Amino acid sequence: MEEKRLEFRGSSFCALIPFAIFIVITITLSFFNAADLNMMIGAGVIGLLVGMLFAKNLEQYWDAVLEGLGSKVGMTAVMLWLVVGIYGNILKSGHIVEGLVWLSVKLSVSGAAFTVAAFIFAAIFAMATGSGFGTISTMSFILYPAGILLGSQPAVLAGAILSGAAFGDNLAPVSDTTIIAATSQEYVNKEGTADIGGTVRTRTKFVLVAAAIAIVLFFIFGGAGKSTDSAMAAEMLAQYQNPKGLLLLIPTAIVIFLAIKGVNIFAALGTGIFTAIVIGLASGLFGLSAIVTMKDGNLIGAIPEGVAGMTTVSILLIMVVAMGNLLVKSGCMDKTVDWLNDTVIKSPRGADIAIFSLATIFGILIAAINTIANICVAPFINAVGKKNNLHPYRRANILATAICSFPFFLPFGGCVLLLLGGLSTMMDTYPFLPTLAPTDMMFTAFYSWAIWVVMLVTCITGWDRTFEGKDGEIVREKKQK
Repeated sequence: MEEKRLEFRGSSFCALIPFAIFIVITITLSFFNAADLNMMIGAGVIGLLVGMLFAKNLEQYWDAVLEGLGSKVGMTAVMLWLVVGIYGNILKSGHIVEGLVWLSVKLSVSGAAFTVAAFIFAAIFAMATGSGFGTISTMSFILYPAGILLGSQPAVLAGAILSGAAFGDNLAPVSDTTIIAATSQEYVNKEGTADIGGTVRTRTKFVLVAAAIAIVLFFIFGGAGKSTDSAMAAEMLAQYQNPKGLLLLIPTAIVIFLAIKGVNIFAALGTGIFTAIVIGLASGLFGLSAIVTMKDGNLIGAIPEGVAGMTTVSILLIMVVAMGNLLVKSGCMDKTVDWLNDTVIKSPRGADIAIFSLATIFGILIAAINTIANICVAPFINAVGKKNNLHPYRRANILATAICSFPFFLPFGGCVLLLLGGLSTMMDTYPFLPTLAPTDMMFTAFYSWAIWVVMLVTCITGWDRTFEGKDGEIVREKKQK
């Protein structure tokens, strides 16, 4: 028996009302630099309550909402985030940053070479933890003052830190960007969504090309700053060096290897967590209290703090999935995609460019938190891609790369504001630091610009464009149905 379509008064496009209210409030918060996840959740609730007024059948309306809240797509991403939160916090407890700093000092890099190193070290940290924001807030505190002392150009150095965070966000199997992009893109001919290992494996070529371009630019433009005595930089960094922290790169490599090999991502992350704990305890990088302990009647440590850090954004994700389910159940999504196909897309290249454009537009409008932009645009990209038979890997890769471009360098973006906020707290400690304006990094986050251009060229030329076969396999040519 065919399921009855959810009907709204006036038109099926009234199903967009909850989503539109949510987007308007979110964009407004973004432009006022007041992005708040709890308020965004509140915006979603308000949108759903207002949308209810236009539904012809309230029971059917709320059934669709609750179905979306409990969907496998949303719950998969939530469970991954909770595991990743624990994993990332364990790595941070293991002094992985101090290990990277020790390595930079031993390599005796300065000027442009230090700017390149800052990009690479930020990228490694982001790959390890999967957190772009965490990378910016952690690495800038150490790498930026040292780079200034060693002759790096300030705006380019800041751009290198932002770029490293974007690189890791693009490629890490444990990043929220990768998780959302993969788990939101469904197969047409079989059950399930794009697996994380497959998307990372097929995305690597694009990311490495962009990274190579960025490294060249960082080397050319990264050393124009006024150099200071390197001994002073070494003295400042002495307290942030711990070579044993590099041991935590082992679980990072294991997780990436297992994910790319197609091992279940939960199994890969579980192996990474267990390995990180064993290495951390055996090497003395942290004690059991770093994992979980009681303090003043409260539980603290990597496990409770990792879960707490992901709870709010998880609720926000399933809220957006619920709003997206209204679009599907009402037929609004199908009508929108049909209109796009008839008037705009008309070809696989058009579908690629449409997906790329949607991701870019949402990334600009909701630059405060690129994760939220990713969550919001993913249902539309899923619908366009399925209609045009693009493989879920292809859709996920365009989404994940485009969404990590503009949010990492726009002056009103959360990444830039986070970086500047962190730098401002260092001024008393390091009075030699130059002051940066929000616009200074607009054209120095070379990786974010490079990946955006690489993916635009990829969409236009059809490089590695793939379609879904009859059993969900990758095919290189579109099969007409």
